Amino acid sequence: MGKAGKIIKTAATAFVFVVIAMFVIRCCMAADKSKFSALTPTDALRAAWSDGESDILTCKVEAELSADGYFAAYGFYYNPESGEVQFAVRWNRSVYRYTDMPEGHEFAFRLRNEATGEEWPARAIDADAMSVYSYRKMLAEGVRLDDASQLSVVMELRDGFESVQVLKHAEQPLVEYKPKKDFLSEVQK
Repeated sequence: MGKAGKIIKTAATAFVFVVIAMFVIRCCMAADKSKFSALTPTDALRAAWSDGESDILTCKVEAELSADGYFAAYGFYYNPESGEVQFAVRWNRSVYRYTDMPEGHEFAFRLRNEATGEEWPARAIDADAMSVYSYRKMLAEGVRLDDASQLSVVMELRDGFESVQVLKHAEQPLVEYKPKKDFLSEVQK
């Protein structure tokens, strides 16, 4: 094998490694749900914690994506005393092409208790974007849940077109969440 053959072999090998590295990086970014997955102190949560005896409940979100794959919801927290539910949503900005919505359009989100039919609007309390993803930290207020509740996040893509993801199955108990000590001191300031 001549010098030109070695150069071609080395270039082809480097190309294959670059493609594999790009694929691995893309997969890692797609699996990253750490943005906004932590509990965020709000005024109502601070008031609930002022006596130091309020519960924060959570459950593991089992479904990775909405049924049609348009968005992912994660980082579920519920405070019965304040009636707040916090969760994060993430969507790939390519959803704008699939839904004929203009780039940057703000989608509406709401929570729905499938067991009772109750719905609560959710508003963004924080927003960010990274790579091809948009992230929102969402807050719904006035929510009352029990273990029989089946809670879904509804993303309204456009009039009459919704995407739905289950956050809490009816069989899934709410469990106590213990915030980190620095969170408690931050909330009680």
